Amino acid sequence: MPVPLRFARLYLSENKPAIIAAMHFNSAGIYYEQEDPFVDKSGDWDTLVASLRSALARFSLRDKNLRDHKKTDWPAFRGSGCRSVRQFEDLYLQIEVRAVNEAEFYYYASCQPRGEKDITLQVTLNRYGKDDEIDGLLRKLFKASLRWAADSDPD
Repeated sequence: MPVPLRFARLYLSENKPAIIAAMHFNSAGIYYEQEDPFVDKSGDWDTLVASLRSALARFSLRDKNLRDHKKTDWPAFRGSGCRSVRQFEDLYLQIEVRAVNEAEFYYYASCQPRGEKDITLQVTLNRYGKDDEIDGLLRKLFKASLRWAADSDPD
């Protein structure tokens, strides 16, 4: 089994609070979201990086049988306040932030634009970089993902 690397998820929307989910890794080799993700109702990008750092620090190994879980048990969805999983997936873009290797000096942040199954946009984040530098790269990734989806929309 590969060595589990730190991992967190950001869920960003243009007009909803950001959701930051810390992750667990189980003995079956599956990453899954920890309960009670942080919901940032301030709308302030400055707190996003601090919340992301906290979520990455909370990454842990924890066994859990995921066979009986339904999509509506998804912690980020429950934290969003959305009425349905479909509404949640329509409103939010998911950005995954993963350690590049065991040294964890860098993280990859990646996002799949809506409607794309073959394209993933990615930036590299310096773990020890300044918050405003990481903030700027995450904003660019989010905005590029939104633009990509808008540019490829056939309407």
